[in-house]
Amino acid sequence: MENEHLDRVYQKQFMELLRNTVPSHLRLADELGQLLNISADSAYRRIRSETDISLTEAVAICQHFGIPLDKLLPDTSNAVTFEINRFTNTFESFEYYLDHLLKDLEWITRFDGCEVFYAAEDLPVFYNFYFPKLSRFKMAYWMKSIQNVTELQGKKVEDLIVPEVWIEKSSKIGELFLKLKSTDLWHEDTIKSVLSQVAFYWDAGFFAEKQTALDVVTELEQLIDMVSKQAEVGKKMVYSKGQFISSDYVMYISDLMIGNNCVRLLAGENATTYLGYNTFNFMHTTGAVFNQQAEMWMQNLIAKSTLISQVAEKARNQFFKQNLHLLAQLRQKIEGN
Repeated sequence: MENEHLDRVYQKQFMELLRNTVPSHLRLADELGQLLNISADSAYRRIRSETDISLTEAVAICQHFGIPLDKLLPDTSNAVTFEINRFTNTFESFEYYLDHLLKDLEWITRFDGCEVFYAAEDLPVFYNFYFPKLSRFKMAYWMKSIQNVTELQGKKVEDLIVPEVWIEKSSKIGELFLKLKSTDLWHEDTIKSVLSQVAFYWDAGFFAEKQTALDVVTELEQLIDMVSKQAEVGKKMVYSKGQFISSDYVMYISDLMIGNNCVRLLAGENATTYLGYNTFNFMHTTGAVFNQQAEMWMQNLIAKSTLISQVAEKARNQFFKQNLHLLAQLRQKIEGN
C-alpha cells in the first residue's frame, strides 16, 4: 500500500510538471490523447492520477515534452540530465543541429511572455542566420574544421552549396528568434572568435576568392550595425528591411570574462539552460537546481556589467566603434594579400 501511495504522489508531481510544460492555450488532455493514442476520458484519468501511467507512456511523454525524469528527484540531488545533439562527420548531422534549434524555438514561442538571456562568449549563433554569406562561412567552418565532414576535406568555402532546406530552416530559426524578448551580455572579446576563424581560413587558403572573404567581413560589419541599432532603440529589427519590431532588446557589456556561451530560455514557470560545448554545439537541461545556479551566475554578471541599450550612449558608441575597428583591421589584412 505504501508503494502504491508513493506511485500516486510521483504521478501527481509528474502531471504538475507536465501542466507547467504545456502552453496554457493548449489542452493537456488533447495533447496526451494524441501522443498516447488514447481517448480524452483515458487522458483525463491519467491527469487526475486515477489511472497509472505505464513506463512506456512516461518515456513517450518525457521525450515529446522534453521533461527529464530527474525533475522528480529531491532538490538535494546533484544529478542533472542534459540533452545533447549527436554529431557525426556527415552533412545530415548538421541538419539535425538545425532541427534541434528549430524544434526548441517552435516550442518555447508557443508560450506567452517567453524571453532569452544570452551570455555570449562568441557572437550569438542566431545572428549568423540573418546574413547569408556569413552563414555559409560559419557552416563551412563548423562542418569542415569542427565536425570534420568528409566531403568538405580539401575543399574551399565556396565549394559548400548550402541545401535549400537548410536555408529554409535557418530562415525560420531567425524568424522565431525575433519573436523573443532578448537580453544580450557581451564582452569586448565576443567578436574576436569569428575574426580569428575568418583570418585562419584566409591564411590557410580555404577561401578560393578574396572577394568571398571580404563579403564575410562586410556582413559582419552589418551584423554589428544591426546590434548597435537594436541597442540604441531597445527593440529587435529585421535588418534586411531596416524595420524595428515589437520584441524588446536589452544589451549589457561585461568587464568580466564570460568564459562560455550560456543561454537561458524562459517561458512562464519553465526555464531551460543551454551551455556551449565542442565550439558551436549546445547541451541543455530543465533541471531546477542547475537553472537556479545558472540564473544566479548570469544575474551576477549582469550586476557587474554596463547597460548600454537606450542609455549610456558614449559607452555604447565606443564599444561598437572598437568592434568595427577590429573588422577594419581584418579587412585590411585580406586586402593587403
